Amino acid sequence: MDLSFNPSISTLQDHSLLVDRLTNLPDELLIRIISSLPTKYALATCNLSKRMRHIFPWITSLSFDYSHIYPCRRHCYEIECLRPFVTFVDNVLHAYKSRYLTRFRLGVGCVPCRLPDLKSTQLNAWISFALARCGLKELDLCLHLKDRSHIQLPPEIFTCETLEVLKLDINIGLDQVFDMPSFRLPNLKRFHLYVESLSKDEFLTSLVSSCPLLEELSVEALWIYGCNISISSTSLRRLCLRFYNSTVFLRIHTPNLLDLKYTDNLVLEYSVTTMNYLVKAHINIFSTIRRVYCLDILSLSRSFSNVQHLCLIISSSEILQYRDVKDRLPVFRNLKWLELGIARNLYWNGLLFAFLNFSPVLETLVFLQGISSESTDAVLRKREDIRKALLKECSVFSCRSDGNTQHIAEFTKGLTHLFIRSARKVDRLSSDADD
Repeated sequence: MDLSFNPSISTLQDHSLLVDRLTNLPDELLIRIISSLPTKYALATCNLSKRMRHIFPWITSLSFDYSHIYPCRRHCYEIECLRPFVTFVDNVLHAYKSRYLTRFRLGVGCVPCRLPDLKSTQLNAWISFALARCGLKELDLCLHLKDRSHIQLPPEIFTCETLEVLKLDINIGLDQVFDMPSFRLPNLKRFHLYVESLSKDEFLTSLVSSCPLLEELSVEALWIYGCNISISSTSLRRLCLRFYNSTVFLRIHTPNLLDLKYTDNLVLEYSVTTMNYLVKAHINIFSTIRRVYCLDILSLSRSFSNVQHLCLIISSSEILQYRDVKDRLPVFRNLKWLELGIARNLYWNGLLFAFLNFSPVLETLVFLQGISSESTDAVLRKREDIRKALLKECSVFSCRSDGNTQHIAEFTKGLTHLFIRSARKVDRLSSDADD
């Protein structure tokens, strides 16, 4: 029996009918559909028919990602590989006819290999093309270039009044941006910035103040020692800050914040106003040098005392060994979910006891790294205060793996014995070592 596929006349007619239905759509609808595709797929789709070919120069979204268009396994950014990409982008922009462009994305150097040697004149021409169009709402630039010292980010980006979303993941210079007297971004709602370093204290302060509608701010940078960071906004709802070098002073005034993610190495002084509407917070303090700064770090917790879901990761023995830690913590009246992450070889019981006593509605307790200092069963037997707090507060317990399944097994065993001895009902007790 012949099972090969031989399309019948009716099948071909049905396929032709489907194609006709697509090409018979109004131009406005076709433009909207094609604009939702990455540019390389949009171009390939429009080459299927003469009617569609007419649509391509009028699409309202352009997305160029070198790693997706011209992948090269061995040497991603050799000259012979980069030239076709440059030609492709130039040809698309040359053929573009629409005055309106709502979204522009450019990704060069986004894969882990040798950085491309893209000329500054070429880069500036592409970005200027997008800024010159009407109605640009989203600009997404991922630029990691070889000759970073001689390439500057065009400052005109920060005066584009129609922008609502701005994402910058770059290793090129920001000197011209720092020298700007002011910024004009009245409609910006989301701003993501990922850079190696920022050297001007006033940059973030001035930028945020120029964005009255800003709802989401994410900054990841290697801060030069001596910076004073100040962020003040009543419109912010989501804030993510990751500092990988020391700063002197951090001031945050975001009273309407809902989501906070904060990572730092060492801040000598905090000034953070209370966030009454905070729902979720992820705090990672990964290094502290002197005991004198523990008070500042512990006082930081007062600003997010109304949080409902808290993840706290600490790798500082100074904080955990601070004798008055329980007297420095506020009452977490709304806290229902607590995740504790402690670095290896640090005792967790003092901090845990403080949190259990100041979290009256706590329901779920998660140990991110398990127990790495003492046997949980021994701790629970020695520390009657922790044992009573655990029995009183929580109904769900979880322990995640840090690579040491023995510690996790001890943790699970200790809690299990505790609940059996006290006839305590637990809704769920889980760990990565359950298997």
